[in-house]
Amino acid sequence: MPSEDSTQPLVSVICFCKDRVDLIGRCIQSVLKQTYRNIEFVVQDGASTDGTLELLHSHAERDARVKIVSAPDSGPAEAYWKVLHRCRGEYIATCLSDEELVPDAIEQAVGWFAAAPTVGAFTCDGYTTDAQGKIIGEFKAGDFDFVAYLFDRYCPFWPGSFFRRQALLDIGLDRPGWNIGCLEFEIWCRLAQDHEVRYVPQPVSKYAIHPGQLSNTPQNFHEHIDNRLKLIERMFSINGFFGSGRLREAEMKIDLDHDLRLEHWFHEIEAKINQLSQFEFHARAHELHDEERGFTERIQALKQTALSYHDHNVTVLRRASRDPEISKHARKERTLRELWRGWEATVGVPRHAKLTDHKLRFKLSVQRVLTEHMLWRRPQPVARAVGLARRLGLNESSCPEFREFARNQRARRQAQMHDTAARVYESRGQIREALAMWKRAEILGDAAIDSMACQAALKEPEATYESIAGLQQQWVDRHIRVTSSVPPRFAPFDGSRKLRVGYHCSFMDADTIRYIMRRAIMAHDRSKLEVVGYAHAHSDLPDDVRMAFDVVRRTSGMSDPNFLQLVRRDRIDVFVELSGFSPGHRFGAMANRCAPVQISYLNHFATSRVPNVDYILSDKICTPPSSDVQRTFSEKIFLLSHCLLCYDYTDDQSPPIIDPPSLTTGTVTFGCFGSGGKINTRIVEIWGELMQRVPNSRMLIQNSQLNTSDNRRYMVDRFRRSGISPERIRLRPGADRATILRTYGEVDISLDTWPYGGGNTVAESLWQGVPVVTLMGERFSSRYGASLLQAAGCADLITKTRQDYIEAAAALAGNPARLQNLRHSLRQIYSEGGLNDSTRFARDLEQAYFEMMGAQAGSQDKTARDTEKTEERA
Repeated sequence: MPSEDSTQPLVSVICFCKDRVDLIGRCIQSVLKQTYRNIEFVVQDGASTDGTLELLHSHAERDARVKIVSAPDSGPAEAYWKVLHRCRGEYIATCLSDEELVPDAIEQAVGWFAAAPTVGAFTCDGYTTDAQGKIIGEFKAGDFDFVAYLFDRYCPFWPGSFFRRQALLDIGLDRPGWNIGCLEFEIWCRLAQDHEVRYVPQPVSKYAIHPGQLSNTPQNFHEHIDNRLKLIERMFSINGFFGSGRLREAEMKIDLDHDLRLEHWFHEIEAKINQLSQFEFHARAHELHDEERGFTERIQALKQTALSYHDHNVTVLRRASRDPEISKHARKERTLRELWRGWEATVGVPRHAKLTDHKLRFKLSVQRVLTEHMLWRRPQPVARAVGLARRLGLNESSCPEFREFARNQRARRQAQMHDTAARVYESRGQIREALAMWKRAEILGDAAIDSMACQAALKEPEATYESIAGLQQQWVDRHIRVTSSVPPRFAPFDGSRKLRVGYHCSFMDADTIRYIMRRAIMAHDRSKLEVVGYAHAHSDLPDDVRMAFDVVRRTSGMSDPNFLQLVRRDRIDVFVELSGFSPGHRFGAMANRCAPVQISYLNHFATSRVPNVDYILSDKICTPPSSDVQRTFSEKIFLLSHCLLCYDYTDDQSPPIIDPPSLTTGTVTFGCFGSGGKINTRIVEIWGELMQRVPNSRMLIQNSQLNTSDNRRYMVDRFRRSGISPERIRLRPGADRATILRTYGEVDISLDTWPYGGGNTVAESLWQGVPVVTLMGERFSSRYGASLLQAAGCADLITKTRQDYIEAAAALAGNPARLQNLRHSLRQIYSEGGLNDSTRFARDLEQAYFEMMGAQAGSQDKTARDTEKTEERA
């Protein structure tokens, strides 16, 4: 029979074994009888002496798809590493000597990969059998969850998993740096960080449970867990996936002898304890008592370390609380909060609980009184409190209430880790993975965290208006409470007085506000308007921003109900939320109506779905009147007469414009200074194709998300997948605005991101004479870059397809004369187009506000007439 069907992708099925003649027969048969024929069965035999090798050779003589290497090795880790490197298939499956594949497993897997070309691996369910192959159970893997893999009992079913070989190469299979002592664990961790892993709820394999399994031998136990713990340390190091905590310590110059231990220290310990606990359970199940005791001792040592960290933090707070500006009561409360946090995390018992057991309730009361009046002042207060709890018999198993509390605490801790992972994924442009993590963090009920997911969803390439509206509605359903069905009474506006406009922003002191809104607010016609600024700020605004308003109110720390009353007392007619769904927004207050007209603008180019938000500002490019986009918006879309945005750098201290760097270097440099969340794999692939078109070109990317070395490594790896070598990529960490503006002197052509375009990065680039190529998509967030270019007089740099985007950028790269001309004329073109005309922009906003107030008055009149008619009929 033919060995392969070359019209289909080759699949490598790998097996490593030694002395398994009693089991391997079923394994071989299950592979060779697959309905999918184009396979190679790649076997690494560890110099068997029991007849295994002879059995394998007998099959190889009859079927050329069986490919055997037999040589001594140090154990399963080395064998696994060797056999992986012998694979030639496009996809890889595993079938070890004590495993079997169901007959159509590979056929199905090939279909899954074909339908999902971006997925790096699939993991499925399977059966467990006895040594004779009789099914005795079922393994339900569940959705792949990287955090649960580290911090909980989740485990992918390796015999039921399939890998895209290119994905394994992407994560470094052909490069050094692996810890092969825990190869399976490291593969999953690396894939989870860099690729999508998808779960299919279908059994595809069988796994035999028998006494001779290598995983049950003490030597393998210790080698594997030791290497897992080393890998966790690496992931939490300053160079690892979770390295932002260590980086923050370095940037803040934290002295661990005198400053607080940040959360990542506790997360690392929790991950290690979880891994050891799984091995402890496994040892107990197989009656390996010495190993069980060893794991228990290691777990207790780690718990003691965590306890010492909690004590350290309490001591630091107690020392810092000597600040004379902090009241004695506040000092004690802050210290006790940290003490109880450590106590609850360690003991699994709440500080307060309503208990039906009177004795237990009394003991808990004694614990609280002694801790808060005596122990908190003493050395090692958390350890002392834990010791007291132990003597009083207060522990997680004491009563159902405590067990429930402990379960909830663990779930919340894990959800917090999901949020941490989501932020890492978002910073790297892995929005699908970030949203999945934030979905798992919903049990926290944290409106700010869920808001970040809403904001991030706009950057997802697969998102649609419908999916975004659905996510927003879920946020509203979870976090918005309209407390009254009776509309509030507002002072009517007939034009005889000034219109009172209120602007709120949670980043009022940022450059975004300074260069978009500040001059427009200053240009508002004060004969017609009064302008109030609401700043979610802990300190006074910079003078240049503060002076743009008639009145500024600092509202940080103010609850939504209090904020609502404040804005109503200020008698605001038009309230504008500039924050989008960034932390500190006021959509919760707007839902109960702060003002007669309420507008969502600037930082969330999508619907909010929040009740009583009346309008969202746009323009005819961002949301064309001919489109049906309005149907997915809860707000009315109001189209401004000109561009949606205005970037006014008049009188800004911008660095001088210099010639394109390619005139000197002979090499074109593309650039993007957009945030890491906007740089997804799809846009990197487009940039990679462009750089293939422009030989020797370079790419310069700079943003604060590249501060961490693992994010830089991931960015380089994505370009490598597109055939671009690392030496052609220049990555720089975030910098202040002055540095960024000077850096445009090193860039020939800026590349806009997609599907969430740049604002500041587009305008600044044009102002510095660097042309920007944008890809105009279907959604609001992917079109405002086009609106900016149109307003700046650069409509020829707007493209509508991937190929047009590449062609336009490549054409610019091949035209040094045009680059030189644009370098010294773009600022004038920009100004003539009006993108920096704050006065015109102010008039556009005012026109919008007055029209909205007129429509609102008409609506109120109609409501009043309808009410009168109803009363007359009654």
